Amino acid sequence: MKNIIRLLVVIVTTISALAGDEIPGAPQKTPVVLKNAILYGTPSFNAQPQSIVFSNGVITEIGPSVTIPADARIIDCSGKRVYPGFIAPNTTLGLTEVDAVRATRDMAEAGTFNPNVRAETAYNPDSEILPTVRMNGVLIVNSVPQGGIIAGRSSLMRLDGWTREDIAIQPSSALALEWPGMEISSSPWVRKSTDDQRKDIAESVRKIYEIFGNARAYSKAALAGVDTAQRDIRYEAMRGVFERNLPVMVTASTQRQIEAVLDFQAEFQVRIILVDAWDAPRMIPQLQKAGVGIIVPRVHSLPRREEDGYDAAFVLPKILAENNIPFAFSDNGSWQQRNLPFLAGTARAFGLSEYAAVKALTIWPAMIFGVDTKYGSLEVGKSATLFVSDGDALDAKSNKLTAAFIDGREVDLSTRHTRLAKKYRERLQRK
Repeated sequence: MKNIIRLLVVIVTTISALAGDEIPGAPQKTPVVLKNAILYGTPSFNAQPQSIVFSNGVITEIGPSVTIPADARIIDCSGKRVYPGFIAPNTTLGLTEVDAVRATRDMAEAGTFNPNVRAETAYNPDSEILPTVRMNGVLIVNSVPQGGIIAGRSSLMRLDGWTREDIAIQPSSALALEWPGMEISSSPWVRKSTDDQRKDIAESVRKIYEIFGNARAYSKAALAGVDTAQRDIRYEAMRGVFERNLPVMVTASTQRQIEAVLDFQAEFQVRIILVDAWDAPRMIPQLQKAGVGIIVPRVHSLPRREEDGYDAAFVLPKILAENNIPFAFSDNGSWQQRNLPFLAGTARAFGLSEYAAVKALTIWPAMIFGVDTKYGSLEVGKSATLFVSDGDALDAKSNKLTAAFIDGREVDLSTRHTRLAKKYRERLQRK
């Protein structure tokens, strides 16, 4: 009994230590005017200072001269920049806290076929990591389950709020699918013969087709009103793919994988979001025809083949933009998402236009997940999810947020990092 009590004390203490104490922003009560700022993320960039007015969480006016409501709060943004909230499209943020501590990792279920899993149900709104990502302008994230062939459904989440219900923008934003490797390995540590490897690949692909074939048949039967006492929660969860245009996020890197995914798309007529797609430059015409969105691999990466240039990862975004293929930037894991704008900055240094770099952090990921009518740009009628920076948000040296709003609610920009820095600077001053 004593051991059980000790264990409970440790668990409670651990949970308390990992819970953030930031208070979510209060609903907007008075209009806010951001005056004389340079606005990025508008349909057409204008380098002249403009003002932006928002009320009840919605942008009501934008322009060089705006009508200022009598009760408005005015924030002078002279010399500052305003951006739409950046969107991290592929992360485990909110699903893990300390990667080395198993008890804080909740991003994967046992088994290989879990479409009924939904990231929102495991999302931790009190994570200490969230504010550290938010302070660099990332205000919306797509949290994605991990593991297996179908890991589950991702959830598009705001980085502010009391509970997962009021944080979720889309509780089910995409179905996560890991495409099997299509390459035959000749490495000495691979024990299987070439024929056996081909059989394994064929079997893995067959299994995916079988799962989606069964799910499609289940959807058709349900729509036809077929009465059956048998309900499969996994196929129920996949009905959205066929009935509500729920996209399938498919992780595929090589040309053979991407070709197989495009064949899969043609067979099932589903909406595809390609994740990673390292070999996308080799398949530009096919990708343009398929109309897929791409979540590019981490820009700060080494080449994957000996024949690749040193800048292969750096120039991939530029190649996609030049060919009018919508894409979004991504980084690995959870806390790494705070570097998202700086990945765009590196791509910009290697030829990507600043306009396209900002779009790949804002409106393009919003389009990929189907929320571009509300998020992703600074336009009248859209959500006031935006932030103010003293400098260039894509530059690690000058980006410094002075204010951030999610649906008009001003959010706290303090983090565990800033509190610890303040604490130990105070110690130095007392010596």
